[in-house]
Amino acid sequence: MSIRLDPRRVNALKHLAGEAGVRPGDLVRRWVEERIDAERSGAEVTTGGQSLLARVEALAERVAALESAGAVAPADPQPSSPMTDEAPRVTDEAAPVTDGAPPAQAKRPGRPRKVSAAPSGERVALHDEMIAVLQEQGPLPAAELSAAIVERGRYTVPRSGKPLDAKTVSQRVSNPTYRARFVRREGRIGLADGA
Repeated sequence: MSIRLDPRRVNALKHLAGEAGVRPGDLVRRWVEERIDAERSGAEVTTGGQSLLARVEALAERVAALESAGAVAPADPQPSSPMTDEAPRVTDEAAPVTDGAPPAQAKRPGRPRKVSAAPSGERVALHDEMIAVLQEQGPLPAAELSAAIVERGRYTVPRSGKPLDAKTVSQRVSNPTYRARFVRREGRIGLADGA
């Protein structure tokens, strides 16, 4: 379920939810549930000794105070489309309403991603390095071929960071894209005639 709110109200909602230590969608859901309960019972719901009406009025005063104090910056009104005059749709904070289901976990700020330095030279593809080693040394078993590539130091493993091993070299030889460049004979990897 999503609701449409004025951007200033969205900012105030985020601020209030932050003070309460909950997600804005969870805070709205709590308010809606309280209101539904009040309508069903025909009486005012009291929470913490205050009626729902008193709490709403207090919240409205707090929002007004926050807006006037500058804690919640009023958003620039967005131009409305010629087809509709509605406020912008709030979708990132809307939480689905489900009976009895636990609320979704709040998004936690992720760890900063590791940034590695750019490669010092031109990146060498594994199959090109395999071809270079095989041209120099002739057919080799996969383990010796991978060791020779590592020893040369020109090939760097991609994002995975997994060290080059015989299995990776063997997989490259079996890959349909590169299969025409390599041959396997008597447990050794060599260059195909056209490579």
